[in-house]
Amino acid sequence: MYHLRLKILVVLCLGGLAVAVGRLLILETRYVQEAREKVAQLQLVDPQQRPTIRGKILDRSGKTLALDRPAFFLHISYELTRYMDERWRQGRIQRAINPERDRQQAEAYLAGQWQEPIAELNKAMDLANRLADVSNEDILEEIRQINDRVWESAQYIYWRRRNPKGSRQQFREAMATLTPEKVVTVDLAEMHQKYPLIELKNNQDLLRAQLEIANIKELAIQPQAKRDYPYASAGCHLIGWVAPVQQDDMDLFSDDRYMRYAAGETVGKGGIEWIYESLLRGRRGEVTYDRGGNVLERKEPDYGKNCTMTIDIDLQQRIERLLADKHMPHEGKIGAAVVLDEATNEILAMASIPVYDLNTVRRDYMKLLNDKSLHEPLKNRALQNHYPPGSTAKPLVLIAGLQEHKIAVNEAISCTVSYNPPNWPRCRILADLGTCHDDHFGTGGNTARNAIRGSCNVYFSRVANRVDSDRLQYWLWQFGLGQAVLRCEPPAEKSELWLNRQFNQSCGSLVMGIQRRPAASPDELAPLSDSERRWWGIGQGNIRITVLQAANALAAIARGGVYKNPRLVRDDSDPRNERGQRRIALSASTVAVVRDGMHAVIHEPHGTAVNQFKGSELFGRDMKIYGKTGSTESPCVAWFECFAEDSRGRGVVLSVVVEEGQRGAGEAAPLGHEILKYCNEAGYVGTKPPAVEAEEPNGDAVQPPQG
Repeated sequence: MYHLRLKILVVLCLGGLAVAVGRLLILETRYVQEAREKVAQLQLVDPQQRPTIRGKILDRSGKTLALDRPAFFLHISYELTRYMDERWRQGRIQRAINPERDRQQAEAYLAGQWQEPIAELNKAMDLANRLADVSNEDILEEIRQINDRVWESAQYIYWRRRNPKGSRQQFREAMATLTPEKVVTVDLAEMHQKYPLIELKNNQDLLRAQLEIANIKELAIQPQAKRDYPYASAGCHLIGWVAPVQQDDMDLFSDDRYMRYAAGETVGKGGIEWIYESLLRGRRGEVTYDRGGNVLERKEPDYGKNCTMTIDIDLQQRIERLLADKHMPHEGKIGAAVVLDEATNEILAMASIPVYDLNTVRRDYMKLLNDKSLHEPLKNRALQNHYPPGSTAKPLVLIAGLQEHKIAVNEAISCTVSYNPPNWPRCRILADLGTCHDDHFGTGGNTARNAIRGSCNVYFSRVANRVDSDRLQYWLWQFGLGQAVLRCEPPAEKSELWLNRQFNQSCGSLVMGIQRRPAASPDELAPLSDSERRWWGIGQGNIRITVLQAANALAAIARGGVYKNPRLVRDDSDPRNERGQRRIALSASTVAVVRDGMHAVIHEPHGTAVNQFKGSELFGRDMKIYGKTGSTESPCVAWFECFAEDSRGRGVVLSVVVEEGQRGAGEAAPLGHEILKYCNEAGYVGTKPPAVEAEEPNGDAVQPPQG
């Protein structure tokens, strides 16, 4: 009996051991990975995301126009700045009111609780004021922006939790109903974060800040990238700037955890910074640690790609200074200018004054936007403003007349003192000289090329009147009028993320009234009245054109009818900008007579710009120059446009406008002459003057200005 029991016990023990060993084998072979993952999860800390570096913006020669540079900032917690937000204060007061406590008692109750944090806030502001070379008003503005950013997020989250399927437009409409006592109930991660208040610009400021904030938990010193614009105001309307991300930006790239925006990051707010956001932004990295501080996994950031513009920043800067020069004949009146490379139609410069500093635009934005004495510096007058083209429209009107066979090349239209019908444009020189164009041209007659040379209003109003309205609109549209001519295209490597943003630009007007949107074809244009055509012949009436459209149309003439849209961003896959180009059906004789007339404007007696170019040093630098002046009334605008070519096949096209200018020849043409000099000295056309060749240090890039 004893041996039987012993055998049973041994069998049971062996069976139990077999089960245990079997279970262990199963765990080792089948569940080991799962077990390791569970253990690892217990040891992990939350992954830490590494910030990305925004791509650079470069000019055509590689000079840096915008870049991220490392900087240290004094950060302040929203838990402190909110005490300066009246919306938050009123919300807290409303929440503190109850049957046992009226408003006055609630205010007194909270005032006691707020006394210490408000003292800490004042201490932080005083410290910031002593550490940074900024005014108290600037610090208050930074605090206001922090509060606005968080408050807008809280408004949106409060509304979204109650309207999960609502649209952004519905949210904007509902904002008026979101009272402070509702919004303060929201608790967000952003409310417990710190935000940059001032930059610590040197090691001394950094050391002082470290010593003084030791006992203030709501302050911290943190490194972060700062967007820097080495050329300050040069090209400001084209480059754009960045600003802290707002709630409206949060939907961008929201399905990509490494690309979507986090609180405190920046986003493009204008120009190339805004349009090419998907290219410049890049993606964050991420590092995962265990609780012992060991790196378990590292994902490197994908830094933003660089964006190379077609502009020459030195040329751009010189033109901006020229336009603002009060010693020039235009006396620094507001205006704009565009320079194109004739062959590629790349924009070498697009200047508009007044300008603003990209490094301080965030701080000064409301003043720049609202101060009328500054004359709307945020507006790009070369793109957003449109003007009656005046006599710069005459080459286009002549093309329409010749191509429609309404006028012959050698057909003269008489312009005499006796010609004075009512409701028709009158001779431009009659009031000044007491003569008309027949007297100037003698036996040559007031023919096509001579009418351009002398800018005869009588000739071109008669030609325009002969052309059917729809055909006149057709030819003007063929040269880019009535259209949004500047199109920014997505880079191939980022096409799937392209946001399809474009510059804010006017399409001008090719209709009787206001053209509300760009015309995809001339058939979309409303018809003209018969009387309107005669005024369009001299570039007045309801016709409107931008400075870029003027230069773009002239470039198509210079290329003999090859039309290309202007380009602002380089595309190495299409270096000559041939993708999408089209040919305007112009006869060789039409192109020849227009060029002949514009050459006479510069070189022959009675040419409207001959005095401004008389004896010019440009004529000895292998350059042929073709120009046209223009001026209008109601509004008064002075124009000059020209193109210049050399024996090597290079050429530039430019257009310049002066608001409130009285004479194209007297105010705009001198600007055009100087801009051509700048283009020549920069090597874009003609032979450089010996002095410029000698000054160039072996082709080394000039350092950007500081500040």
